[in-house]
Amino acid sequence: MDEDLRATRTLWQLSGEELITTLLTREGVLRRAYSEMLEVVSEVERRGLATDLGFSDTISLLTETARVSRREAEARRTQAVATQPAAAPTGAGTPLGAGLAATGEALRRGEINAEHVRQICSVFEHCPEWLPADRRAADERTLLDVAAQASPEKVHRAGLRLRGYWDQDGPKPKDEQATEPRREFRFRHGLDGRMRFSGEFDAETGATLQGLLGPLAKPRPKDEDGEPDMRTVVQRQGDALAEIIELAARAEDLSVQGGERAVLIVSVTLAELEVRAKAAVLDVSGTDTVHQLRRLACESRVVPAIFGHDGEILYLGRSARHASSAQRRALVLRDRGCAFPGCDRAPKWCTPHHVAWWVHHGLTDLDNLVLVCARHHRILHHSEWEVRIRHGVPEFLPPPWLDPGRQPIRNTVHDPPRRPARSPAFPARVVTHPCTKPASKMAMAGTNPW
Repeated sequence: MDEDLRATRTLWQLSGEELITTLLTREGVLRRAYSEMLEVVSEVERRGLATDLGFSDTISLLTETARVSRREAEARRTQAVATQPAAAPTGAGTPLGAGLAATGEALRRGEINAEHVRQICSVFEHCPEWLPADRRAADERTLLDVAAQASPEKVHRAGLRLRGYWDQDGPKPKDEQATEPRREFRFRHGLDGRMRFSGEFDAETGATLQGLLGPLAKPRPKDEDGEPDMRTVVQRQGDALAEIIELAARAEDLSVQGGERAVLIVSVTLAELEVRAKAAVLDVSGTDTVHQLRRLACESRVVPAIFGHDGEILYLGRSARHASSAQRRALVLRDRGCAFPGCDRAPKWCTPHHVAWWVHHGLTDLDNLVLVCARHHRILHHSEWEVRIRHGVPEFLPPPWLDPGRQPIRNTVHDPPRRPARSPAFPARVVTHPCTKPASKMAMAGTNPW
């Protein structure tokens, strides 16, 4: 019917019903053609033809001759081996059976497409060895029934359930497998000090990590200029993982190094000390600027070590105090989370920051500490924002470009809602946060936004 229609009329002349018929007919042609392709790939693999022609394997032959990606070539080879019965050598009798022969036959009849085949093969790549042949055939038929009436995504979900049944019905895992889940973490430091890592977690740990990354990796709300969060997904996930690591580093029961959670050893020779050298050798990976050192030193113990010309230790100073557990609890009661204006980060994601920096002889007292999250901690160290404690409450002074008058701002996000008065004696005055106005307009106006 389709050939007759195409011979007499162009597509735009077909009715809607005729056009859909043509679409489905062509889809069937594509499916059968893909099945024929897998038959050829299976025969090429059986003969070992790739090596005879100078290729390393069938995958390399496909990528070079058919000009497909290596990923596509690997998929075709896997599907060909799994679904197509290999032709038997001359005089050897009937062809050898395929592991997923029913899937190959369904593709040959045009009942499923290449994506269905890919999903089914992916499921059976994890098929356990103990599964009987009749159970395997029945499970394959289950997936084919789904593929006959649903999309490849539905086949994928059905395959996940099927794998779950295999895990439940299978033999009990060995004790060492249950008590020692496979977890790997490999890392190295580049010349720039940045850490590059890879590895894998067991399913339970992976699910826990994914649950932590979810809320932390969400895009930030629009900034004061109305600009959205421009970070990519991988950047947001990287920032989220950094926050998780910082939270773990502040855990009370975390294992300590030499009795302390973090130690910075700043070493300088006597000669360098005498000439007041500005730079010292820092025994901290990835710390190459004074600003990075200052921010890291907010929670670390800093130990000054002075060496002689021959490397002998002349002086090893005692470490400075950092916020105690009692002080952290007091800060949580006072600040209720990140104290930076507009931030709703909970206390567990925050770290104590010295208002008067410790390197400037600031004390580790409650009236010199404020809770801030990792993002606003960086802002305080690398921007013109300032913080002070006034009447026991943190106040933040915005940069001059944001508010020329630098009126102090307090965070009210953590304040509990209050019941409004029934009949106010005077109308409420609406106060606009300076961060909600574009900086350029405020700077040009030169007026106090408050």
